[in-house]
Amino acid sequence: MKSRAIFKGIGVCIFLIVILVVSIFFYNFENLGKRRVLYFEAIDGSGLYIESRRITEYSSTQGRDLHVQQFVQELLLGPVTNGFKSLFLQETRLESCFLQGNILYVNLSKEALFPDVTTSATKEAVDLLVYNIKKNFSWIESVEIYIGSNKVYENLV
Repeated sequence: MKSRAIFKGIGVCIFLIVILVVSIFFYNFENLGKRRVLYFEAIDGSGLYIESRRITEYSSTQGRDLHVQQFVQELLLGPVTNGFKSLFLQETRLESCFLQGNILYVNLSKEALFPDVTTSATKEAVDLLVYNIKKNFSWIESVEIYIGSNKVYENLV
């Protein structure tokens, strides 16, 4: 009787260990997302700083433009680190984002035109947006930015 209880206890322990190992495996290897580096301006103006984030790509069958769109949306959320400026106001929305060949077209809502002390100036924010995209997606040849459906800073590459 006693040995049967011991076997039961050992069996339960082994079962729990197996569940733990399988859970850890799926937690670590189940689509944690691709590591991306985001660049933000320091609030004190001392330069650019980076944050590293894992951005979940929901499906391997998604097109490249959806991966870029997820990245841009994450970038619009702003930094998680104190001391960094957001590119645009939090109210700024991504109206559209699509690829045509290797050219990315990004259309932001009109709130992107109204910087404040917690955001980069509009020109710097647009430049940083393009910089972030090109650093993380080297195959994109150029980025065209629109705010409120109007093209901005046409000399950007």
